[in-house]
Amino acid sequence: ESQRKLQSVRERYWRRADQSLLLWLYECWFAGAHVDVWLDSSEAQQLGCLSQDVVIDRGLGRRAGRHSLWTRLVGSVRAAYTAEELLLRRNSWSTRLEGVEYLTELSVADILFGNTQNSRCLDDLDRACCTWDMWQALRRSAPPLYAKALSSITWNRNLKVLKLKAFIWDYRLKPSSSPQDSSSYEETQPRKQAACGDDLCTICHEELGRNSCELECGHEFHRECIRTWLLLHSSTCPICREHAVLPADIPAQNNSQPHKARPWKRSRF
Repeated sequence: ESQRKLQSVRERYWRRADQSLLLWLYECWFAGAHVDVWLDSSEAQQLGCLSQDVVIDRGLGRRAGRHSLWTRLVGSVRAAYTAEELLLRRNSWSTRLEGVEYLTELSVADILFGNTQNSRCLDDLDRACCTWDMWQALRRSAPPLYAKALSSITWNRNLKVLKLKAFIWDYRLKPSSSPQDSSSYEETQPRKQAACGDDLCTICHEELGRNSCELECGHEFHRECIRTWLLLHSSTCPICREHAVLPADIPAQNNSQPHKARPWKRSRF
């Protein structure tokens, strides 16, 4: 039983070789490492190459007693690295996926190592606010068109990182009706724009085709990706965290027509 549990943890929280440690930590938290997995020191030592980082993996079992996987991950990462060592400052990002990922890295680094109000968000990373330093780093690295979009936002210390990530992801750019002014762009809503090279499924990072499912919040994913996500990871949209239930009638993959899922109606917000 214990070995089956550990194998399940490895499969669910294993870090991809091309994934930054900060993005991996966020995904571990979002997948329930803070509430779903509790390990004693002996179990933690048997996880093996979970993070693909020898120092972090060795540190997971150092804390005595029974703790959540998240607590062990945070403790091991903090003991092994500093924010400067983990956070790769980007000079630029070009796609909305890169922008969202960079903002995620900035916020996780601030939560783990910063001396800001975000230090209180360790058990709920999506409560983090965008600090002035994060805001400056994001805007400086943004491509011109996204920088222009971000300039429409007035920064304040209560600006939520989650809302900012949703803004970046939902922002669409298309040429204006004036062919003479190629630098003029306007914002459009995601559900009104056809798929393009920047329309990716945020779960698998592959380009969306017609075999997709759009949640009620307007965010779109591959049908099987969102099915697996809602069944195994979370009952919320991976982008905006609006609650959604898995529709029992998502058509099979051989049906090429887009499908719209129904929302999980919450009693309050």
